[in-house]
Amino acid sequence: MPSNSIVYRSPSLRPRLAAGLLWLLFLLPFAAQAASMASFDARYHLSVDGWPDATVHHRVYREGDHWRSDMRAQVAIAEGQETARFAENGDGLRALGYSSGYRLLGIGKSYRLDNRQLRRHPDRQTALVDLSRSVQRERCASGCEIHYLDHKGDIETLVASPLPTAAIDVNGRMVDALRVRLVEPGKDDRHMVVAFHPDLPGLLLGVDYIKRGERVSRLSLTSLTTSNN
Repeated sequence: MPSNSIVYRSPSLRPRLAAGLLWLLFLLPFAAQAASMASFDARYHLSVDGWPDATVHHRVYREGDHWRSDMRAQVAIAEGQETARFAENGDGLRALGYSSGYRLLGIGKSYRLDNRQLRRHPDRQTALVDLSRSVQRERCASGCEIHYLDHKGDIETLVASPLPTAAIDVNGRMVDALRVRLVEPGKDDRHMVVAFHPDLPGLLLGVDYIKRGERVSRLSLTSLTTSNN
């Protein structure tokens, strides 16, 4: 069965506010047919107040009969990585497994979620790809709730609300980025603005994290390589 981690809601329900990036490692199409899955290799520039700037490496690619999403980042004193496996299941995605690891000043810890734990809600990498597909299908036009498991297996909730598209340069070509505002229930002083590629599920074109009216982090796409499988 397709994942029920994204719950659509009517315009009358009040949006709520977000805590942080789905995947912020060391800190811890909406019309007729969705774009099909495609492999990509992307790099982002990440700036966070109080931290050295970092390069984030993000890959989504086919691995046998399923897909894999890898994301990793490293700065002088910290590094983090996480990997998810998932399969297309009708209009949704089925999470198959997740692993992550974090190190700060040489001290770290690893986490793992198996297929049994992910049966009801996906991991955050799978949820990220699933959300972008929902945005491409215009299923969040009235807002939607995203339920996913964090790296420890705890259930997290974000509310997505659509924003106007914005033109963003991708490898010298302007594309109309699909944007959403992500908020976390009960945290009314912060939110994220996420820009997705209109044709590549899971690819981030930019993320701004705003807290108390000020931007405290920004993620920007710096390079992209694509393939058809």
